[in-house]
Amino acid sequence: MNAEIEIKNKKAMVLPEESMVRFENKYYVFIRKTGTSFEMKEIEPGNTDNGFVEILSAGNLSGNEFVTKGAYSVLMSLKNTSEE
Repeated sequence: MNAEIEIKNKKAMVLPEESMVRFENKYYVFIRKTGTSFEMKEIEPGNTDNGFVEILSAGNLSGNEFVTKGAYSVLMSLKNTSEE
């Protein structure tokens, strides 16, 4: 038997799943600092539903502009330039 059960509603910070990347066994999102400058922030993901993931460690992340598409490309771009 398969079932979906909703226990209760609660407010949470959520982002699209594709905005989160896994790197070295940790989860990250990218915050836009300036035009093409991004900061990589470690997060603790929570529940996922309908393509969105709950961010459990959201205390210091609210009010920022996040990369919501192409996060893996941003990761590769940041890691390639830091190695050169």
